[in-house]
Amino acid sequence: MPVPLRKQTADGTLYQRRLDIERSLGELFQLSRSELGERCKINDPGDPAYLPPECLLHLIRACRSDNSDRFFESTFRALRQRLLARMPNPDILGRVDRKPLASQRNLKIREYVMDRFMGMLVKDRAGYDERLDYFEVNFDGALATLRLDGRKKAFREEKRSEPMTYDDETTELNAEIEEAAAAQNPLSDSKLDDPAYRSRLYAAIDSLPDDQRRVIDLLLRGFQIDSKEPGVQTIAQIIGCVEQTVRNRRNRAYVAIRKTLGEEQT
Repeated sequence: MPVPLRKQTADGTLYQRRLDIERSLGELFQLSRSELGERCKINDPGDPAYLPPECLLHLIRACRSDNSDRFFESTFRALRQRLLARMPNPDILGRVDRKPLASQRNLKIREYVMDRFMGMLVKDRAGYDERLDYFEVNFDGALATLRLDGRKKAFREEKRSEPMTYDDETTELNAEIEEAAAAQNPLSDSKLDDPAYRSRLYAAIDSLPDDQRRVIDLLLRGFQIDSKEPGVQTIAQIIGCVEQTVRNRRNRAYVAIRKTLGEEQT
């Protein structure tokens, strides 16, 4: 069975992995290292044997005691693919002489995220870094926080103010809007830390119309609405509709969830 996490919420409750992750880990520990290695190579999230990043991270952390460098390296390669697929694409500014022009901002964000994540992983290998516990609870949410921190740092280094619009290079919302949106997001990291809130949230999700509930379920499972990275299965692809339709359903679901939870709209 997977070892419980150590990090605690503000009220002293231990962090807990999602039930689907706990079940998957219980099954994975029955497999041999060679079987696990084959599972790590699967990159299609639609494949039943696909390992979510939360599982990959736990496998990496769990092998710290046996010094299995070979298993660590193969598992980390798979996790690194998950990381890079969730990073802003630096090669999006067109081409000169058939060579892609890189976005320096996106390169800095990638460097920031990878440096911070590797720092936590190195510390965890040497002992235990409880900051990684939340990555086992909600990998994409924890990674989103690192990306936002990296974007803020890149903005500061550029020493320029950004308008309250979409980022010209990434077509993503800029840092100020992302923070405002996070405050209205019923799936935000800080809220999901609270077990009592999670229980109420899941009940609210169950009451949604099927099309909205499916979008929210996929978001909670770590799927992205869209992606420029090849080979990354997105919610739009899974559902079979355009990106804006997915965003509209997500937004309507957020409004309905907040109303059910009694949260004021601001």
